[in-house]
Amino acid sequence: MRQAFLRVHLWVGLIAGVYVVVISVTGAALVFRIDLQRAAHPHLFTPRAEGPLADPVTIMENVSRAYPDQRLSGVDAPTTGRPTYLAYVTTPASFTTVLIDPVSAEVLGELPGTSWIRSLQDLHYDLLGGRTGRMINGAGAAAILVMCATGVMIWWPGRKAWWRAMRIDRSRRGPRLFREIHRAAGIWTVLLIVMWATTGMYFAFPSQARAIVGAVSPLTSTRAPSSQPSPDVETAPGWRVMIDNARRLHPDGHVARVVLPFGERGSFLVMFASRSPTPMGETLAPIYLDRFTGQRLTAESPTPSIGDVVVRWIVPLHIGTFGGGVVRAIWFIAGLMPAVLFVTGFAVWWNRISKGRA
Repeated sequence: MRQAFLRVHLWVGLIAGVYVVVISVTGAALVFRIDLQRAAHPHLFTPRAEGPLADPVTIMENVSRAYPDQRLSGVDAPTTGRPTYLAYVTTPASFTTVLIDPVSAEVLGELPGTSWIRSLQDLHYDLLGGRTGRMINGAGAAAILVMCATGVMIWWPGRKAWWRAMRIDRSRRGPRLFREIHRAAGIWTVLLIVMWATTGMYFAFPSQARAIVGAVSPLTSTRAPSSQPSPDVETAPGWRVMIDNARRLHPDGHVARVVLPFGERGSFLVMFASRSPTPMGETLAPIYLDRFTGQRLTAESPTPSIGDVVVRWIVPLHIGTFGGGVVRAIWFIAGLMPAVLFVTGFAVWWNRISKGRA
């Protein structure tokens, strides 16, 4: 059985090796996506003035004046990773991300629709192949799961020697050292790699994945409440009134996001963070308001099931948007390990080939 696992591990690794390296390196780089964007477009992410934050309404008004022919859909306040305001403006055929100075409320510019960072994202998400590439990505994630399972089987040294097998014998040289690194790096990161592969399969096949999760623990759905047109209301409240109403309902929070109503009965949504700037990865507290009256709307909030919690954590776990800089550093280093495993595994295999031990 060990030889069978070794053969499967070897050939799946050789066939999927280039894919593993590409996904590993691009995924590790994207852990610092916001930092890459700030480095590539400093004029969009560098405040031009010092002072207190501009009011969200001032930001919204300035963006609306700058884009009179487009619809403002929402605004995000500065975060611990992005020091400027961010807004979204749309048309039926376009979606534009706009950055705004957090103090002067001056529109700094648009995030380019095409850039090397966007290409890096597309390469990681769908291998530059759209939906077909996304499905290939899902198959690649399945191959990584096979390598993880067979790798653990091959690695297992028995109950008495397992701890020694998790360390690198630095006295080894050449291919033997590569083998030590391969074993230790694989076993130390196998759980994270399994998590990334599993969540990657979810992104590739979301409907099937949700069906599997729902079969184990039923998923609940939360719908945003709808605004109710009233004949007694002649003029809907303005943005400032709506946000002030939300602040009175959540006096201890800081406005982190404003989402404008969509459709005839859409609700006005204000989301609050615990502090400003908004901590990256923090769960925001929503306040829904009727777009016609400014009164609070109650959203249906059924008790989340275990399946709901699992689905909710898929994105944060995959990209490491929780736990601050420590988690991002761990995700970056561990994210490079699949590439290290391929290089060291290939080196061991090639050494055997060169000695006639195919």
